[in-house]
Order: sequence, then structure tokens, then C-alpha cells
Amino acid sequence: MFQHRELGLIQGFQVGTTIILTILFWVYYFVMQYLVPGVSLASPENYFEYYLAITLAFQLSFMIARQHDILSVSSGVVESHRLIWPHIPATLAITCIFLILTKDDAISRLFLFTIVPLIYVVLLIYTRFFALDVLRFLLRHQHQKLLLVGQPQELAIVDSLLRKSKLFGFEIIGMVTDAPAEELPPSIRKLGTPDDLESVVKEHKVGNIFILGSPRDRRMLGGWMRLAEAQGCRVSLVNDLDLFLQRRLSYFRCDNVDLIELREEPLQNLVNRTIKRILDLAVSLPVVCFVLPPLIVSVWILQRFQSPGPLFFRQARSGLDNQAFSILKFRTMYPTEFDSTKQATVRDARIYPAGSFLRRFSLDEFPQFLNVLTGQMSLVGPRPHMTQHDKIMAEVMSTYPLRGFVKPGITGLAQIRGFRGETATREDIIHRIDCDIEYVETWSFFLDIRIIWRTALQVLRPPKSAY
Repeated sequence: MFQHRELGLIQGFQVGTTIILTILFWVYYFVMQYLVPGVSLASPENYFEYYLAITLAFQLSFMIARQHDILSVSSGVVESHRLIWPHIPATLAITCIFLILTKDDAISRLFLFTIVPLIYVVLLIYTRFFALDVLRFLLRHQHQKLLLVGQPQELAIVDSLLRKSKLFGFEIIGMVTDAPAEELPPSIRKLGTPDDLESVVKEHKVGNIFILGSPRDRRMLGGWMRLAEAQGCRVSLVNDLDLFLQRRLSYFRCDNVDLIELREEPLQNLVNRTIKRILDLAVSLPVVCFVLPPLIVSVWILQRFQSPGPLFFRQARSGLDNQAFSILKFRTMYPTEFDSTKQATVRDARIYPAGSFLRRFSLDEFPQFLNVLTGQMSLVGPRPHMTQHDKIMAEVMSTYPLRGFVKPGITGLAQIRGFRGETATREDIIHRIDCDIEYVETWSFFLDIRIIWRTALQVLRPPKSAY
């Protein structure tokens, strides 16, 4: 019942914005044509295509975004701005592209480049102050009674939805629960226990039942649903499987089978993996060809004067699917005092003077572009840890191995948030792993670009944790 009511509100909002856009476009056209001195516009036929382009661009952007938060505009202007603004740049961009492709000299640039900001202002005012009133008016004959079934503590989960229930056209008449009436909020009265459900439905002529969560005995759910349907009631049920399993789940349908997975993984998509690999090659190849050779010569000279020994430092690290690979870095420690199991610390005596400079500005990491080029690493991903530390990390946080779902990176989400360098405390480990798993679940091309940009800034202005 909630699903299609919400869909109806969204579609109603889209129809409303289309009407507003239509009225605004043509009123603005006639104002510019007949009321603004010195402005002469072409005939309405010339502008009709641009009207269609602007209207379709806005609605297409809205549909692609799949925004389901139109009810949040009741909270204030900021929420209305967040709903409208994302579609304005797209509308302007498509209008400009259309103008370039048509090369139409008869169209006023002043008109086109002022109508879009005007659309933003008018839609912002309409959304904030009028849209919900219009939707309420359309729902005025569709109000129905809603009965809650569950426990008082489950109300917090659906609090936001219940506060907006009137916008859906529902009137909450009370709650059926085993808990004492004193535990319910003042706005919700107790109408009986689950055993009284049938009599409550009949007495109050309930048309909709909202089950807030699964009872301890899940067999009761079947009885409630059969009873509701026998009385001609619609039923909605809060899916509390996420809470039951204590993790966020991913729901989807594949080959007509409803499936649940424990988490989202955008990089399981072949196209996404290809895009990420193209970005890796596009950046790492120029670096390996043009930046790394002079850097190798410079580091070799510094090492000859301060710490003769191997140019590179190789170490086993955990990679994709937690398989070990050999990471490549410029050596920054004296070869005689190297301990492969100990992390570098502040003012570490094992680091030679130029090595400190290399580490501070992350220049020692540049050989890893070779790892990226060969496919062992990516530009962005969880930083690979020493294989000796994997077990320690997994003991602190059981989800640690999930980092291996993606390739390790030269930089990552944890690094730009300040969780780089030594993991000295349990909190450091947890923060870093949380960031890594968030990256696994929320990867996007633009997230990679943002991380690369923020990392470049950190190279120029190293944080205090760079040592």
C-alpha cells in the first residue's frame, strides 16, 4: 500500500512540475517578447523545441535519479533545494548541447540562459510551499484507517514514515501490542493485544494493517496475514531481516528468483571493472614512462650518498581475494636495520634522512604504479597490509577480509580521511577497515576521481600522519 501511494505522489509531483515548467516557459516568453524593451524574440514555433528539451531534460534527470524523498520537502527550504538543484545543471547542459547541435541563430541566448535559473527559483518556491498542499488536495478522498501491530520499541524504526503517513492518506487509529499502554507514545493508543486483532479490525473498520516487525514466534505472521486478508485489509510489513542478521543487505531479483546478498559490490559489474582498469592504465602508463625514470635516478643518487643498498623494497602484501603479491616501493630505511614486520613510527631511527622526505611526500610509493600497470593493484582501493598483520587485523574486526573483494590501491578512502600511516590503536584499525569496506560497497568512477584529487592535494600538503 505504501509503495504505490508513494509512487503516485512522485508521479503527481512530476506532473505538477511539468505544468509549472510549461506555464513558466511560455509566460516568460511573452513577457520578454512584449514587455521587455529592446528584446525581440523569434516566433513561438522556434522556441517549442527548446521548451520540449528543457522539460524532458528535467524530467529525465529526475527519473534517472530515482528520487523518492519528495515528502522531505516539508522539512524546509534546504530539503527542497536538495530535491530540485541536482536536475538544474543537467537541464542547462542538455539545452546548451541542443543549441550547439542546431546552431540556431534565431534563438535568444539571453532567454535560454535566464530561463533555467528562473526555473530553479520557481520550482524551489513551488516545491517548498505548494507541492505538498496540491498532493494533499488530490488525496482528500483517499483517506484510510491504519492499524499498527508490533512492539513500542519498533516504532523508532518507522518514526519518520509514520510522521508522513497523513501525506500518504493514512490515519493511524492505534496499535495492537502485548506491551502496556504506558509504553506507547501519547499520540498512539493501545487498542488491544495481537489476540484481539480480528475484533479490533471489525470494530474500527480497519482497511490497512502495518506490521512493524517480526514477532518472536514468526509463525504468528502467517495467521495475522490470513486474518487481515479475510477481513479485506491491506498489509504492509517492515522487513527487519537486516536487524535480525545485524548487517545491511542487498535485495534484488535475478532470473525470476528473489535473492538477498550481504552487501552491494559495484565492481562485480564487468563494465565498472573495465572503467576502473581504463582509469588505472590512463594514469599509471604516463607515470611509469615519464615520471618514474627520472625519479629512479634521483632516488638512486640520494641512496648512494646516505644509505647504499638496494634501490627498491619488496614485500609480500595481501591483494585481490586476499592473495599475496609483491609490492614495490623505493627503499627508505637503512638496509642493515630493516624489520619487515614493524611499521614505521614518528622519528623512526631506521629511516635515512632523504627517506623521510620521500615518505612525507609519498614519493616512495611511486614504484607501485608498476604494480598498477601489471594489474596487481589499482590506483584507488584499500591499502595493502603486510601479510603478517592480516591475522591481527582480522581479530580486531571480523569483516577485515572483505577488503579483498577489490584490488588494493596506492591510495584509498581511508587515506583521504586521515587514516593513513601507522595503525597504533584498535580504533585506528577499525576506522581504516570501515572506510575500506565502505569503498567496496559504494564504488563509483567519480568516487575514484575524488579520492585521486584529494590524494594529489595531500602529496602537495602532507598531513601530520605522513611519516
